[in-house]
Amino acid sequence: MPQDAPPIQLASGEPSPAGAARTVKVWDVPTRLFHWSLVALVATGALTGLFTPEWWMGVHVWAGYGMVGLITFRIVWGVFGPEYSRVVSFVYPPRSTLEHMRGLLMLRPPHYVGHNPTGALMVFALAGVLIALVTTGLLALGGEEKQGPLALVVGYSLGSGAKRVHHALTQLLLLMSMLHVAGVVTESVLTGDNLVRAIVTGWKTLPPEAPHPTPRPARPWAAAALTAALAGCAALGIGWVARQPPPHGLRAVPRNATYDKECGTCHDAHAPSLLPAASWAGIMLGLQDHFGEDASLPPETTQALAVWLVGSAAETFDTEAANRFRTVAPASPHRITATPYWVRKHAEIAPAVFKRERIKSRVNCSGCHRDASSGRFDDQAITIPEG
Repeated sequence: MPQDAPPIQLASGEPSPAGAARTVKVWDVPTRLFHWSLVALVATGALTGLFTPEWWMGVHVWAGYGMVGLITFRIVWGVFGPEYSRVVSFVYPPRSTLEHMRGLLMLRPPHYVGHNPTGALMVFALAGVLIALVTTGLLALGGEEKQGPLALVVGYSLGSGAKRVHHALTQLLLLMSMLHVAGVVTESVLTGDNLVRAIVTGWKTLPPEAPHPTPRPARPWAAAALTAALAGCAALGIGWVARQPPPHGLRAVPRNATYDKECGTCHDAHAPSLLPAASWAGIMLGLQDHFGEDASLPPETTQALAVWLVGSAAETFDTEAANRFRTVAPASPHRITATPYWVRKHAEIAPAVFKRERIKSRVNCSGCHRDASSGRFDDQAITIPEG
């Protein structure tokens, strides 16, 4: 864009001098970087949340953390940034919004230097949905996955409910994003000003009659100081969380050497949280016919293992796996691989995958889940071995 474009120096509300349209610098570099970074993170979050396998969860989570950082920065920059990045510059009364909408319907919308009233309304709506999206995402991450800053206080039930809301908000955000793009295209066509180019280069072309205020300069040092303070608080909070006990509902159960020896020699020594207490009690009472084999043990060993398994069963945990596997198949209550959740989650995996060298059997959870022995079953810990 031309570097000799005249600066905006007129008093608020005064029109530009008569003459040709003028090119003015509107969007500063931080605002433009924020905008396109947010676009990239929203796209990444949507793709990894809706279309990629579960083991992409780590990318999805970091996209969410990135959104938290960007939103925080934008709030700070909305106070200390230059004129058209400040929130107060695009807070319009309802009357102005209705007048702009009427202009759109008449195909003659007025020109605005920064956000127009309808666009500002969409900005606030998108910001609200994004804040709700990252909030429900953090609740779901803490409650279901037992990860993140809320894992210490959020239970599975709340996390599961937040996840459903999170999915609904994702659909709403995608719809609003499409409406936003449609609005940008419509405004660009009707006003003759390429708004996409403006948010890329920072420059807008305005007709001579377009009013504009004298822009206020940015206060970058104040913004940097507040951002640094917020980042320091976040770092302290993360450090505090890292030093805390296990997350809410995730018990630290020491490994049982007898269980590992007696059960782990034939198959995975499954985490006790993968079946309810009644199923473990039934398994230990029927070791003489253990899925077609005689797995009988000395009575004292059987009793000790039964007590340990029942005392560490699914009812004693609040993890996603424990909550899901509490519902067993009525016809086969002792089989983990027969539970409705296991069947549903593995329905799309080809039978040949379970025959690969590192898996060999459907009951070999650790063949794909690196944290199977802990009972966590984090999405990020899934690795399906190559055939």
